[in-house]
Amino acid sequence: MKRYQQLAATLQQRIKQSEFQPGCRLPSIRSLSQQYQLSKNTVIHALSELEQAGLIQAQPRQGFRVVVPCQPLPPVQPRQVTLGAIAFSVLSAASRPGILALGTADPDSRWPAVHNFYRELARSARRRSDDPHRNSHYSAPPGDPSLRNALADHLNATAFACNSEEIIITQGAQEALALTLRTVARPGDIIAVESPCYYGTLQCVEALGLKVLEIPGDPVSGTNLVALEQALAQWPVKALLTNPTFNNPLGFTLDLHSRQQLIALANQWDIAIIEDDVFAELGFQNQRATALKALDTEQRVLHCGSFSKSLDADIRLGWVLPGRYFEQLNYLKYVTSIACSGLLQQCAAELLRGRRYRRHLSQVSRAYGERAQMLAEDVRQYWPDDVNFILPEGGMLQWFELPTTVDSDQLFNQALAEGIGLSPGNLFCTDQRFGHHLRLCFANYRREEKQLKAIIRLGEMITRSD
Repeated sequence: MKRYQQLAATLQQRIKQSEFQPGCRLPSIRSLSQQYQLSKNTVIHALSELEQAGLIQAQPRQGFRVVVPCQPLPPVQPRQVTLGAIAFSVLSAASRPGILALGTADPDSRWPAVHNFYRELARSARRRSDDPHRNSHYSAPPGDPSLRNALADHLNATAFACNSEEIIITQGAQEALALTLRTVARPGDIIAVESPCYYGTLQCVEALGLKVLEIPGDPVSGTNLVALEQALAQWPVKALLTNPTFNNPLGFTLDLHSRQQLIALANQWDIAIIEDDVFAELGFQNQRATALKALDTEQRVLHCGSFSKSLDADIRLGWVLPGRYFEQLNYLKYVTSIACSGLLQQCAAELLRGRRYRRHLSQVSRAYGERAQMLAEDVRQYWPDDVNFILPEGGMLQWFELPTTVDSDQLFNQALAEGIGLSPGNLFCTDQRFGHHLRLCFANYRREEKQLKAIIRLGEMITRSD
């Protein structure tokens, strides 16, 4: 057997043993050459063999990635969520004074549209304070009519057909998700989620006494629909909670065919779909993927959105279009928090009028694409070659697969001691499966001196643990 064939057989065995998972990047040609003491041409020949066998695929500027599973999917089972206060502790630690927060999903709020929003808020507050005839009242659910009308106009122009009567305003997307879960499920019921899954979703499931069924996903193809179908056939799932566009934390965007399949599965098994779409407007090419809501013919999709990622996390305004569940969810909103701030809603409605908000989204998305590229370049330069990641096409988050010898929980503590905040992988699951992964946010990454030093230092920590 020739040397390139020996290397191809070795790599194929490592793929079959799941050392290299579907969607993960193989070590670089240089790294394989050094590891196996082979010439680069021999390595390239071996990789070509694997590509012809359909096991890997070349990605522009990103090397080769595993593209097919090589063993049967393991069965998934419902689990109780026991994150407890772990995620809250990570968030609190990252927000301490002096900590450079690289892991939390905080948008850049230094944009003219955000400045104008707060100026309008201040003017509105002054007008109200100076009004001798002002009356105090709640902006009761489903929300301020001006915002619901403006939001319906915006969604009709950019996402899917709807009318203002379908929209319920919430205090951010987190309340929207909590209300949707309470609407479609009861304590002890099973909710399917992607895995890894945003820890805020897992905490919400935990607080409501629900169980999760973690459906595997990967940064390339997204939610594994084969595993989802198998799970639906085996377990009494009440709903699927999915983040299909610029997923948190993996970054994937489901293609149209997969979205159609997902809708078909929901129809077949009569389950609700909770669509977390908070990043959908942040595509680097200013293209919005087809929302699941746009494909829903049976009103079973509860579509959730927010201004928290596109404007400012302090603007606690979100919305949900709950379809057939409108009345139940609207009542839960009322008995849970009564109302959202009328002032905030009216200022958001003013921002949505015309094309100002869409111009803002275009500006932000373009900048985030540049910052994602900057972070990727610096990671490739200063972190070990066997750190794997796939550059997303939108959003603000990047998922990293570290060498298996690196414990990202320990890395979190080491980094925090040096003033660097990140999000370790085990936050995003119930069973410690992502202990050598981490999530960073590039929304505010400008390659400033402090940021670059932090990336270099993280690379040194990872190398030392490798």
